[in-house]
Amino acid sequence: MKNLKSENGSITSLVIVTVLFFVTILSTSYMVVNALRKSQLKSQINAKDVYERDLKRVDEIVAEIENRKNQVWPEPKEENETINGEVGNAYNPTIPAGYIPINTDSSKWGDGTTTPTTDAVDYGLVIKDKKDNEWVWIPVDETTLATMCNTANETENTLCGTSGETAVKTKLYSSTITIGKDSNTKTITRTTPGTTSGGREPDLVVSGGTSYDATNYKTILGENGTKEELAQLFVDEYKEMIESIRKYGGFYIGRYELSEAGVQKNQPTLTNTNWYNLYKKCKSLNASDKVETRMIWGCQWDVTMNWLISSGAKTSDEVNKDSSSWGNYKETSVKADDGTTEIKANKTSSVLNTGITTFTRANNIYDLAGNCWEWTQEAGNTWRPS
Repeated sequence: MKNLKSENGSITSLVIVTVLFFVTILSTSYMVVNALRKSQLKSQINAKDVYERDLKRVDEIVAEIENRKNQVWPEPKEENETINGEVGNAYNPTIPAGYIPINTDSSKWGDGTTTPTTDAVDYGLVIKDKKDNEWVWIPVDETTLATMCNTANETENTLCGTSGETAVKTKLYSSTITIGKDSNTKTITRTTPGTTSGGREPDLVVSGGTSYDATNYKTILGENGTKEELAQLFVDEYKEMIESIRKYGGFYIGRYELSEAGVQKNQPTLTNTNWYNLYKKCKSLNASDKVETRMIWGCQWDVTMNWLISSGAKTSDEVNKDSSSWGNYKETSVKADDGTTEIKANKTSSVLNTGITTFTRANNIYDLAGNCWEWTQEAGNTWRPS
């Protein structure tokens, strides 16, 4: 009996140990499975959050994919280059360091071994930087340059507001120019710097009040600046603009109206500020030290209008007389890209975000007509004209 109890005891102990061991295995397995399940659920929840987040920005994601697909170069170059490595000119645009050429539905840079086609240039070749600021090439050959500025002039003209030993003078200034062709033309008359009877550039605007160069030059130059230094700055920048166009055969214009973000799509246009603040903003957008960004000069605006006409994008009448067919005005019904959905009704005034509809596009540039008045660096009488 003693031995049997001992054996039963042993058997009982063995069974108990075995059961406990087995339960331990099951418990451990259950905890492992449970932890795995929790991990899977957590992954599923995270995936759901990512899905819902991405679903909200699906348009943005699609745009990012399209942008990458349209990039001709994967990354910006460190030096100024043409698409084919040849010398740049009006119809073989130089791409500044820090920018990427991108193809659009109407204008493509080509295969990278030849110059872009004439049509591609005339329909507006586009570049962008890593912040998604975009610019369109405006071709300017020697004949067109001659309409902008009389580079052969030898007479020095003294800018308004400067005189005596501190007088600022210039030989280069914008010419009177005609916009349009045939009988549908408009003449932009310009006088020489130093007068206040009409439009001229470069020059200072001097008059009373608080909206003139004589009182706002410190916004640009800082507290120690003077109006003479501002006058010299305008003369220097105008000369650099003309020399750059002569060297490269054109210039780039912002594809969209200026916003706080830069020159980017679907942004609120920067308004309700003065000319001087906008001038400073324009100078802050360069993506490398190989390029300068500045407010457009009046003569650059004029050749852009003539380019729209000569390329066939717009007629002389659509530029000179009535641009309501391609601009956001009070008397215009603005349509979305589908051509039917109305995004701004006729007889209503509303400033639209930049580039939100191809209705306002011409040669890949948006809102050249309507939406907001555009400032230039041209001085007009005693004010800055827009």
